[in-house]
Amino acid sequence: MKNLILLLFTSLFLISCATAPSALIPQSFTSNSDDGMIVGTIAFENKKPIFNQYFFHYLGENDKSISSGKMITIRPEQMVAMKFKPDFFDENKAVYYFSITEVQGKYRFATLRLHENGGYIQSHGQVPINIDFKIEKGKVKYLGEIYFNYRDGILKLNDKKERDIPKFKEKYPNLNITE
Repeated sequence: MKNLILLLFTSLFLISCATAPSALIPQSFTSNSDDGMIVGTIAFENKKPIFNQYFFHYLGENDKSISSGKMITIRPEQMVAMKFKPDFFDENKAVYYFSITEVQGKYRFATLRLHENGGYIQSHGQVPINIDFKIEKGKVKYLGEIYFNYRDGILKLNDKKERDIPKFKEKYPNLNITE
């Protein structure tokens, strides 16, 4: 019985932990790679999160449907009350770093999937996105800030390179980021 209770608490702890996409950003990238990379940020209004999970799906130019292999996931902390645990705060925004490493080509963010879990009641929603980006072989390029404000119905790409590139270079000094 003790082991069962311990397993239950461990499971709840792991499920409720916040996850940030920055944990998956490599510390280095070689320019002789066949792949390329983009880096950027995702920003939310710094209020209590509405959703338990945010899934930003992207597609390659030949992809027909979204897949779990091509997405960025953000899960706010959910121990007692939901709250954002971003990489940093910028005034009224919770900001997360992200990166995407793929083969050279044209891509686009296509869908933002939202998941709310209220115990017995769960709901899912989707917000269409149309943010194009290009990955170049052997390069690390800066995309920008994807800003999402659900209450005001805003989802847009902002150029925040003056803020973001120095922060990326400080945290990931071995990534040679270009604009």
